Amino acid sequence: MAVDNRFRGGQAMKRALVFAAAALLGIGVTQSVVASSKPDIAKTYFERRNCHLAYDVLVEDNSAGRGIAAADVEWARSYENAGTAGEACPEPPETLLARSSNRIVANQEVLAVVNRYRERDPRAKFELAYSVLTGKFTGVGPEVGWAMLREAAAAGEPSSLFLLGNGHVAGLFNNNQADYASGHPLIEQAAQAGHIDAMFLVGNMYKEGIGVRKDSRRAFEYYRQAAERGHSYATIMAFSMISEGEGTRKDFDLAYRLGRSMAEQGEVYGAVMAASALLQSRDVLAHKDEALYWMDVAIRDGDADIRSQITPLRAQAVEIYNRPPPPPRDYSPRPFKACPMKTVCLVNSSGVQWQCTTNKDYWNDCDG
Repeated sequence: MAVDNRFRGGQAMKRALVFAAAALLGIGVTQSVVASSKPDIAKTYFERRNCHLAYDVLVEDNSAGRGIAAADVEWARSYENAGTAGEACPEPPETLLARSSNRIVANQEVLAVVNRYRERDPRAKFELAYSVLTGKFTGVGPEVGWAMLREAAAAGEPSSLFLLGNGHVAGLFNNNQADYASGHPLIEQAAQAGHIDAMFLVGNMYKEGIGVRKDSRRAFEYYRQAAERGHSYATIMAFSMISEGEGTRKDFDLAYRLGRSMAEQGEVYGAVMAASALLQSRDVLAHKDEALYWMDVAIRDGDADIRSQITPLRAQAVEIYNRPPPPPRDYSPRPFKACPMKTVCLVNSSGVQWQCTTNKDYWNDCDG
């Protein structure tokens, strides 16, 4: 009986901790949590790094009088020569590529050199189109930029597909009316080509049924792919779906790993996720110290709103964790009901009874 009571006490504690986890997870969807406690919604995760942007970096360095390594000078010459000769763009050194991330080419001389690659390199076509559409390439109208963007998208260039798809969704080509039917396929193509932000966006479309039939499994798959590539909001959405068993099976071990990964990258909300997953796990009672640790991290690193919401929840979790199991309840067995006596006799072949025995009739509704 004592073992059974301890088990019931543990189950009650588990239920209470799950309620605390639900309240903890609810913090993530309240409007009171300000940007400093959540990932930057405006952050982009897909990096454009290519030879054309790398060349722009070196031209800017030269114009500013900054010293350029001999190897980079040699690469710049090979880039110019390959453009003139109609050859493939040479791969820049990795350090130069890293510096070129997500630039917009504004130098007219650089744009002229990039233009040499336009017919054979969709990346060059995108960079030219992007410069036109952002007003950096003077002397031509936006219609030229959109035309080049469509050509680059037709060639499967991820940034072109994503930007063009978003243009349709924003209603740029349909009298300011959102055109999801045209935009969704382009954004999904961008996602399939490796565009991280497109993966997240198309995941949203499938989850909410925006411009496409609602499909939780597809939504989760796109969130998963984006999360694996470091997209914070895709990680949050994947965590939510895993916790709810939407589009995938419930897996609080995986949910915990997602939250911890975010937390270790400096995202406070990851600590909230990690604590919530631990409080909902099957062996929640074994994770007391770890769950409280992540709540402490959120309280320490979060803003005033996070602290004001998690602090009382932490106190609640501590109280539940430290609550002793209930004592054995008062118990009295049900009233004793005596069994009737029953006599059973054997009968011989002549019908004469013999060898009779009298015993309690345990087959009746009785206790003994």
